[in-house]
Amino acid sequence: MKWACRFFLILSIGSFFAQAQIARHRLPEPSQFLRQRHTPALNRPIFAMAPATVQPPLRSSSVISVPCPEPTASLCGYVPVPLDRKHPHGAQIQIYFELYPHTAPGPAQSAILVNPGGPGYSTTAFRDAYQFFLVANNLDVHDLLLIDDRGRGLSGTIDCEELQHGTIPFVPSEIDCAAQLGAAASRYGSGDIAEDTEAVREALGYDLVDYYGTSAGGFDATAYAARYGQHLRSVVLDAPVSTPAANELVRLHYRTHADPRMVRLVCLRSLLCSQDQEDPDEAFQELIESVRKHPVEGDGHDGYGNVIHLRVDEDALLNFVVTYPYGFVNTGEILAAGDALQHGDPAPLLRLGAEGFFTLEGDSGDPSFYSAAAFYATGCMDAIEAWDWSKPYPVRQQQLNNAIARLPFDYFAPFSKAAANDILFSTLGEQCLWWQRPTPPTPVVPRGTVFPGVPTLVLDGDLDNRVPYEETTRVAALFPNSTHVIVAEVGHETSGGNCGLGLINQFIENLTPGDTSCANTPEIVWPAVGRFPLKVKDARPAKVDPDGSNQVSASERKTASVAVATAIDALQRSWSFFASDGVGLRGGTFHTDFFGDTTLTSTTLTDCAFAKDLIVNGTILWEYDNSIVADLIVSGPGTAGGTLHISGFFENPGPVGNFSVTGTIGGKQVALLVPDA
Repeated sequence: MKWACRFFLILSIGSFFAQAQIARHRLPEPSQFLRQRHTPALNRPIFAMAPATVQPPLRSSSVISVPCPEPTASLCGYVPVPLDRKHPHGAQIQIYFELYPHTAPGPAQSAILVNPGGPGYSTTAFRDAYQFFLVANNLDVHDLLLIDDRGRGLSGTIDCEELQHGTIPFVPSEIDCAAQLGAAASRYGSGDIAEDTEAVREALGYDLVDYYGTSAGGFDATAYAARYGQHLRSVVLDAPVSTPAANELVRLHYRTHADPRMVRLVCLRSLLCSQDQEDPDEAFQELIESVRKHPVEGDGHDGYGNVIHLRVDEDALLNFVVTYPYGFVNTGEILAAGDALQHGDPAPLLRLGAEGFFTLEGDSGDPSFYSAAAFYATGCMDAIEAWDWSKPYPVRQQQLNNAIARLPFDYFAPFSKAAANDILFSTLGEQCLWWQRPTPPTPVVPRGTVFPGVPTLVLDGDLDNRVPYEETTRVAALFPNSTHVIVAEVGHETSGGNCGLGLINQFIENLTPGDTSCANTPEIVWPAVGRFPLKVKDARPAKVDPDGSNQVSASERKTASVAVATAIDALQRSWSFFASDGVGLRGGTFHTDFFGDTTLTSTTLTDCAFAKDLIVNGTILWEYDNSIVADLIVSGPGTAGGTLHISGFFENPGPVGNFSVTGTIGGKQVALLVPDA
């Protein structure tokens, strides 16, 4: 069932993957909602929804029904609400919703409300991910209610063409977009969204809802809880951005402190990385200082094989390298890349920079799926900034600069103040400078709010550097009846693994997470790299398999290590970027076919080089049970040459194991072991 769940999930939200890759230049979180959800640790049943026969408890005449996009929905439509509730008879917004009924007989216990965050994403676009996967276990007695927040999805999508498609530079496009909205620019914050949500709940007649908010969807849930706690059965917040008292400089402080922790933990949990990096924090600090003083310039290949010329300085390191595609590939390589740089080899670091490179200008695709304008229209209203919104842009910039200058010099350590406040990194900080607040927005949390004692589950991953657990701790403190769980070896949003998803489903079902001990042990130890050998002689030799008959010496044991690294390097990059074609670190190419009859991926290596003096050809198959089988031909001046058979498991739940390497090199038998992470 594990493979089926993984396969289904990729298909059901494949469009999200493609769109997120296009829009990644603008997203505040690189959507772990998708990427971490490709974990092989998933072992959840896939439910077939029963025909929609159960209607909500009550349906108001204000509901405007429309045909539903899927037969599993029982009701779809719009509820009209005022754009500005101070002018209830003025302009209206039609708030779109879709209702998916529970499958058991009798009335629903509640409706599960969800919000995927962003902000800017349509909620209803993820209908399949929610109804067939994320809350599938709860839809026996709970209905699923999906509501597109105002300004996104099908709820009056804000479409500023220049900002959405990156046709002009970012600053003028943001200025033009705010001008396009005019006075309405203040009306898209989470406070107004909470009122819209209540209007839909009331129109459909539900007495109780379970609110499940992820990432920036935490603002939605918090704003609703602050106003309508009497209608909440439970609250589930996964990596929630919802600390009304924390300004953006504080949030940047959390994020810059989370980066070294993420790098350290990924390395220490990996056998390959930890045996070469004795002090990850010190090595990370040395890399930051090195590129700050001596930036590295050159060419690197991105995840699709394109050559990008870039300059890796401290800003680039923070923005392009310390990010995480699926599986924390670059996080697990950054220390080894830094070590290679210290030995005069910039190639690994340049590749990481090229793979993470982005700009604020780019095509964000269909605005009804993701609205770049809604990202700022909501985010900039919810954020607490260091400037006076009534002032012109130059004054705002000076006020921000003054606020930063007053901070302790090491406030963003190990990064400098300048890097932490770079426009790319600061997202809802400096990127909001050119937005407008014509009038005060409806607050996320009204002054004097006492949060309800409703059962609340707050989760986060200990590798989350987008919404670190220092922030989610403050969120949990808002709710007097909350349980806060930090899940080991998980990044932004925890529902990608059995532990996080199981706790969420259990909590919605029984209002308690039950046994949370699964959070203490990594489900998967993400593969990392200890070193990038320039030549085979620089590699760490593979260990001799005590159960085999090994005849090769230490020098050819190094060949085996590099051969395995070459194959896994190609596999990881294919899967992380969902790219059919890529380029080896030091040459050669690889091609990947996805979703075969028995294989999740089939990757063919052609003259691939991880070290300069070893050429690897062959095929690596990754099967649906997570097993790996590779048959490789190794050649080049760094080896006597031969054929290797590799077997084992990749990204498998449980402790780190070993790849078994057999075959012959130079006519001698090989029986070796290489850690799989």
